[in-house]
Amino acid sequence: DQGVKLQIKPSTANKIPVLYGTSFFGGIITDAEISSDNQTMYYCLTLCERTGTKLSDSSASAYTFKDVYINDQRIVFKSDGITLDYVVDRDGNFDTSASGLIKVYCYDNGSSNPTVPDGYTNLALDDADVVMPGWGVNHDMTNLVFAIIEVNYNREKGITGLGDFKFEIENDMNDPGDVLYDYMKDTVYGAGISTTYIDTTSLSALNTYSLTSVTFEDEASGPGQTLADRYQINGLIDTTKDCLTNLELIASNGGSWLSFNIFAGKWAVVINKTGTSVASFDDSNILGEIAISGTGLQDLYNSVRVEFPNRDLNDTADFVKIDIPASDRNANEVDNTLNISYDLLNEPVQAQLLGLIELKQSRVELIVNFRADYNYLNIKAGEIIDVTNTNANWTNKLFRVLSISENHDDDGALSLEVTALEYDANVYSVADLFRYTRTNANGIITIGSIGAPGTPQVTKFERDSRPRIEIEVTAPSSGLVEELQYWVTNDTTETNDDLRSYRLLTSVLPAGGGVFTSGETVTINYDALGAQDFYLKVRGINDFKTGPFSPVSGLVDYTPEQVTQGVDDNTSIFDGLGGIATALGLLSLLT
Repeated sequence: DQGVKLQIKPSTANKIPVLYGTSFFGGIITDAEISSDNQTMYYCLTLCERTGTKLSDSSASAYTFKDVYINDQRIVFKSDGITLDYVVDRDGNFDTSASGLIKVYCYDNGSSNPTVPDGYTNLALDDADVVMPGWGVNHDMTNLVFAIIEVNYNREKGITGLGDFKFEIENDMNDPGDVLYDYMKDTVYGAGISTTYIDTTSLSALNTYSLTSVTFEDEASGPGQTLADRYQINGLIDTTKDCLTNLELIASNGGSWLSFNIFAGKWAVVINKTGTSVASFDDSNILGEIAISGTGLQDLYNSVRVEFPNRDLNDTADFVKIDIPASDRNANEVDNTLNISYDLLNEPVQAQLLGLIELKQSRVELIVNFRADYNYLNIKAGEIIDVTNTNANWTNKLFRVLSISENHDDDGALSLEVTALEYDANVYSVADLFRYTRTNANGIITIGSIGAPGTPQVTKFERDSRPRIEIEVTAPSSGLVEELQYWVTNDTTETNDDLRSYRLLTSVLPAGGGVFTSGETVTINYDALGAQDFYLKVRGINDFKTGPFSPVSGLVDYTPEQVTQGVDDNTSIFDGLGGIATALGLLSLLT
């Protein structure tokens, strides 16, 4: 699918999608560079075309990078809005193993318009040609939204490649009328239709109708909730499809039909909503007979299944299913499900509303077909007409036009063939809309979500046949910890721990193999230290990720002295704070 919800590998056949509204999606790798020391890779991910001005207020499209994800985990940046600080998985577990190793540079309108994700501020951002090696001032990326990813190689922490990146990006052009207008007239990714041939009045009317609110019941919050905009377009346009297909797709996701008015010579939309008749037909203007038909019992739909990308699930595919109650069905009516897919909306209430309209409309089974003279050429598919016929016992009975086509008889006279479906205002009821709670949480702890161990406690055994230190630490309470590493530094005069130089003292594995139990107390003895002052800290690791360090221990002043008699009246035992334990002294007094 070139509409790219996933990250796409480099290819000259790739097409850049168009984003309207808000969506979660990956990009297309369009360039890659490596540093001279072969330690840093730079990738350019092209995300989408930048859209034009809105019909509704003539303002330019505005883009916002909402969030960035790597390997299905949300990135939390450092204060610069560029450098990865840590990632958060679906269940809220943190992983700091990639901290400082990955940078994401965002651009919302070509190479000279850097930006940072929502919630961050940075006034000292570089243009793309400064960030990307090998780029110059002619690498404009004109009218494109893209990102440059800097990846610093670190095998120990599992950073050896790009990973799977996704971006949540918002384009404030999301009203269906604005979207249709932009795609109709754009000459790069759209249909390139002159504005002379676009019925902007109908598009503005669609905007107005789409902005009306609907009420619904929410599974978590209860009844009386409000969806501010009845219809929005939120998704990616697949530019590998032909323009007419995409225009019809946009219209259907906005609850309307695309139409070309032969009489006016303009492209327009007809909103699928309640309305009044635009033309009346009876024996005086119907040419010939009226054909009346209906839908067979076996062809009636009594449920609908609507598939759509759900915003609550980061645009993962979801569905709503609605059934006609048994009491409202015909006798002997068999189960029959109408399957619909909407790719350009991500709000469950909107999906349910459109699905209900389609289902109820499909059960209005009366269809009429007749010919009329050429004076009614201006009628468009989707509009409402009324028909009066004595034989059918109809007086101004309402129908919605399904199709209208020209016919030429043998004498060359022109007529119109009209096919219309019975109209029922109840089809458009917004009663009984219900929004179910969805969650991304899956209860799976990712292998990289390792917590920090507790503060290590050090006990000294200095005068002993085997001088040593005993280190007690609490294993991390989260993550899969296969090994604990103990790190030591002699930079005791440096107050900033980030500036101290640590070395690996030792590592330990679980006694029985596997992983450490969450929160268990781990005690080790170490006898290979010479006289020194030191600080100590601990971290957990597994084969894929390295967890954060524990808080630093207190300062340890260690002076080992080996004695031939393991324990006598002069043996001193020091605790982790340097205090002398008094148990042996008390024992000496008692004897």
